[in-house]
Amino acid sequence: MKRNSEALPSEPATPAPRLAALLGEVLRHPQQLFRLWNWKSALLSIILRGPIFFLAALRQGFEVAMASLLAESIFCAASAGFYGAIVQTLKDAEPQWITGVFLSVILPVFFQIIEYLIHWFRGTPHLRVAEIVSLFVGSISALFNWYAMRRGTLLVGRGQGGFGGDLRRLPRLFLGFVALLPRKLGAKSSSSPKLKVGISNAPNLQTKVAR
Repeated sequence: MKRNSEALPSEPATPAPRLAALLGEVLRHPQQLFRLWNWKSALLSIILRGPIFFLAALRQGFEVAMASLLAESIFCAASAGFYGAIVQTLKDAEPQWITGVFLSVILPVFFQIIEYLIHWFRGTPHLRVAEIVSLFVGSISALFNWYAMRRGTLLVGRGQGGFGGDLRRLPRLFLGFVALLPRKLGAKSSSSPKLKVGISNAPNLQTKVAR
């Protein structure tokens, strides 16, 4: 019996979704953000950003500081949960650099304006400093959320893991996140034309030395 050595044709890879298409899907079906409301992102946002407004208002007294903390916690519980849902929806969108700008700049500024109006209306002290720090923390945490979700962490709904397991993975993910930029710069420098020319000329240099 003759053995069939022909390999089966491989299935074509599924193309990554485009950012514009995913945003259009969110606008057409905004109810999916309620289904994916990310309580993990909300809880971490309260832990990271709540103390900023507490410390900014502490000079005005403990009661004022606690009121600012409560206002920020309520805002984070609502906004960061929906923000995490948006990040999870767009985590695999292409092109990645435009997705990164949208998630770390455009979207945080939108939520920051709402946050500013809430604290301005209730008279939170030292609001400008607190908002600047909050915007910086929010942008960095948005990029980290995106980085973590692309690696299967901090997800809700289908494909989610336990929160305890996510917390155990966070330190290693954070180290990888911090090292990401140096790795990217190192990869670019190693593939630069000047370096390639130097490497290609290395055998000629060795030949001259040998002569």
